[in-house]
Amino acid sequence: MLLKLEKMVHGGVALARLSEGRLALVRGGLPGERVKADLKERSGVLQGAVSEIVDPSPHRVPPSTHPGLDYSHMSYAHQLELKRSVVEDALTRSLKRPVRVPPTLAAPEPWGYRSAVQPAVSRTPLGTTLGYRMPESATFAPLTHDPTAYGSINRVWAQLREGGVPKGVREVAFRGNPEGEVLLCLIASASVKNYLDVAHSLVREGVTGVSYAPFDARGRFRGGSERLTGARVIRQRYGAFELSVTATSFAQPNPAAAARLYSELTRWAGRGEAALDLYAGSGVIGLHLAEVFSRVTALELDRSSVVRGERDAERLGVANLTFVHADARKLAELPDAELIAVDPPRAGLAKGARQAITGSKAKRLLYVSCDVATWARDVAEFEAAGWQLDRVQPFDFYPQTHHIELLSLLTR
Repeated sequence: MLLKLEKMVHGGVALARLSEGRLALVRGGLPGERVKADLKERSGVLQGAVSEIVDPSPHRVPPSTHPGLDYSHMSYAHQLELKRSVVEDALTRSLKRPVRVPPTLAAPEPWGYRSAVQPAVSRTPLGTTLGYRMPESATFAPLTHDPTAYGSINRVWAQLREGGVPKGVREVAFRGNPEGEVLLCLIASASVKNYLDVAHSLVREGVTGVSYAPFDARGRFRGGSERLTGARVIRQRYGAFELSVTATSFAQPNPAAAARLYSELTRWAGRGEAALDLYAGSGVIGLHLAEVFSRVTALELDRSSVVRGERDAERLGVANLTFVHADARKLAELPDAELIAVDPPRAGLAKGARQAITGSKAKRLLYVSCDVATWARDVAEFEAAGWQLDRVQPFDFYPQTHHIELLSLLTR
């Protein structure tokens, strides 16, 4: 079917209108292009991918073979502009009024920026390879390296390819830092005892540390992980602080871009007596707030993150940051604070969390988000409850993809 693509929308797809008025969502295209696409109806929406480019955009470039890089077919400057327009479109529709969004702040590096990746393993008669699955598909795309990953990670990736990925390993989680240290976790369906020898071999060859996690189809690291040999933790700088990270813990995978957001967040926060950091993780936002507030309380559900955060705060000499092991989604009341900072998962803030924030005494809310749609929804809910969106700034943490990181300030 021949289509004229109108604009990019959330999710990395371009929107087109059919002659009968129906909308279609198309992957692999650019606004302004005429393309051919095979469309299928899914959940009441026509969706598909570009099969032929009839009139290409001047912003089109040769795409990466990495299946997750759904913006790699466009110039980097155009990626930034389209991301800004997607945020503006989502917010305008959610608030039901025109909204202007400032330009997206570029990442320091458009390639080689990721400190963490988790490729899958594929075994065929021709050999064992690392790579990623195609979006919404079981099709596997083998890669010799990950063009978004640190060079140190790709060095270990090459070691695994040359030496062979051990039998039973389903995925490999890598974590590196600019100093060249690399941790990896073997995610496997076989018993941990099968990987002790290979772990020691990898460490002898220069890997900083190796851990093991049982494979679980329900999600990442449901069964925890355990160190096999070498270091379990390395240090990674995020803005003003050098924090502890593991191969399996969550930490922003683009530390250089994240540092810019944390610097801006600290500036927007102002100064005060008490601040609250919800969905705190290991406390990177709380640590930055502790520079400008007398007391900061960081709430986090994951106990291991709390432990790492407490150890880092003690090592760094930050005495005015207190960690609390708690689920922000289930708190009816929040501790008193002048400012609340939140950095929730992609699902955004649960209704109970929004109600608790609105029921608190806080006058300012710093909302960090990695999902445009749920953020715009939550901003509209807050405005209906008496808050006002004062400012927003998009950051590009994930060049070559449609993902956007947002920093916003709401007041009342």
